[in-house]
Amino acid sequence: MANYSDIKGFTVQTLSSDPAASQASTGSWASGGSLNTGRYGVGASGISNSSSLAFAGNNGGGVVNNTESYNGSSWTELNNINTSRFYLGGQGTQGAALGFGGETPGKTAVSETWDGTNWTEGNDLNTARLSLGSGSLAYTEALCVGGWKSPGVASEVESYDGTSWTEIAEMNTARNGPFVSGDNTNAIVSGGSVEPGVQTKAELWNGSSWTETGDINTARYNGGAAGTYTSALIYGGSNQGGTVDAETEAWDGSSWTELADLSAARNYADGAGISNTNAIYAGGYTTTTVATTEEWTTTPAATFSKSTEGQLYYNSTTNTFKETITDIPSTSWSSGGTMNTGRFYAAGSGASNESARIFAGGTSTASTSVLNESYNGTAFTEDADLNTARDKTAGTGTLTLALVIAGTDSNLANVEAWNGSSWTETTDVNTARRQGMGVGLAAPASLYAGGYTTTFVASVESWNGSSWTEVSDLNTARISGGAAGTQTEGLVFGGEPTTANTESWDGSSWTEVNNLNTARYFLAGSGTQTQALAFGGYVSTDVANTEVWNGSSWTELNDLSTAARAASGKNSATSALAAGGGPPATSQSEEWTASLANKTITTS
Repeated sequence: MANYSDIKGFTVQTLSSDPAASQASTGSWASGGSLNTGRYGVGASGISNSSSLAFAGNNGGGVVNNTESYNGSSWTELNNINTSRFYLGGQGTQGAALGFGGETPGKTAVSETWDGTNWTEGNDLNTARLSLGSGSLAYTEALCVGGWKSPGVASEVESYDGTSWTEIAEMNTARNGPFVSGDNTNAIVSGGSVEPGVQTKAELWNGSSWTETGDINTARYNGGAAGTYTSALIYGGSNQGGTVDAETEAWDGSSWTELADLSAARNYADGAGISNTNAIYAGGYTTTTVATTEEWTTTPAATFSKSTEGQLYYNSTTNTFKETITDIPSTSWSSGGTMNTGRFYAAGSGASNESARIFAGGTSTASTSVLNESYNGTAFTEDADLNTARDKTAGTGTLTLALVIAGTDSNLANVEAWNGSSWTETTDVNTARRQGMGVGLAAPASLYAGGYTTTFVASVESWNGSSWTEVSDLNTARISGGAAGTQTEGLVFGGEPTTANTESWDGSSWTEVNNLNTARYFLAGSGTQTQALAFGGYVSTDVANTEVWNGSSWTELNDLSTAARAASGKNSATSALAAGGGPPATSQSEEWTASLANKTITTS
């Protein structure tokens, strides 16, 4: 009998479970052995759920100095820490640890080291504090972050070198009870509380400065943390109003993903572990002090199967053939960062919603602007202004190499190029106009199609990096349509006069293809000639419609949260940004991020 691989040229794997986006995403919590002394506000250290240390805390009746070690099944009482306290920080391993700060009651700066047998008092923190954040790796590279000091919430950060504490650069956002993963050279700090608000903000530490990065999904503080600055895990804690939380989130170096919840919501517990694939949470507080332990484990690395686009396999547990695909149809829009200046009729460039640029646009119906902001997936940053104020313009290119083309009611021919740090005037288009469509994922290779002079035009011009050349016209003259694709494989759709018409460009001519489902103009486009998004726009009012193009037809998908005449980066169909809108001018943004999904293959 012939093998399938000989007939088809590839082998279909047999897997007992679906492949996952990451090893951390396969994790779950299970019950472990209980502490001998139930308590909250515990100090913690350890490398895994089978090798950790819990020390000090509050047993509900007062502060204690108990120290216990965990071997993966039970806790053993060891020599006590010298200073009884709770809400303290801890870092290190089961045999070499550091406990610092806390409440005795009263804020303390006391720091003690553990050698596997005894605790020894060392040099104190510079700032006494409690409810602080601490790392999860070697105690000789400890980090003390934020907390409650006298008076108020701390932004101070201190680094330990194995002997003494040194004050280093402060966080951007002061907070108490933050989650910390990493050490004094590389760490991520997330969550925390600045009364009365609970934070979602996260910041990365590179050994010299703090940089804001992707927010956590659920605002909270005083929970457990494990891992490093590229593979962190946070769990439990308190959310707004002090309600205890059970949620778990993993950080992969770029974004946070919600994972399996703790079995029991709680805060102020012992959290430790050096990776986001193995961790522990012991003790804590629900509505009373608890002694319970939960252990986080994931699929072993040796058997973990990671999702990859186009992966075919047979799931032997569910008896199904499956394929791993980018699941655009199930994707929805989520809130993004807020622009520094709200506007409408702007333009954009960029490869994704984590690498985008929004420029020009009107801040009111009587104004144009030179504004230029970049977006990193979390926050907008103001960059160097355009030379010529404009709106109703077109943009092409990437975050670092972009074009802004023509625009404004006075019909500019002016074109400017962005080189990563500034805008430079370059060769004008041949026909001055406004509201044309920019096609091009790379700035040195772009098209400018359609627009308005004293009437709607079908003219198309091609840019080679130094000059514009007139090429074949559109079949339908139009303005303010959506666009996607490249200089040789482009797509334009929608526009005014109100149309659903779609045209495809092959490098020499335009061909009419299947229409949008909803005719509109002032819409945004993103993607390629074979996989594109159309979103937002205007008919007799702003619309929120989103449609996906599969190379032959358009399908309605999940709408924008807010109907808008959108501005957008020239992103992909799997990672798009809709920013601003109006009039009146808005500063909101929404992100479209399609992820991989395992889909059953069916026949009919």
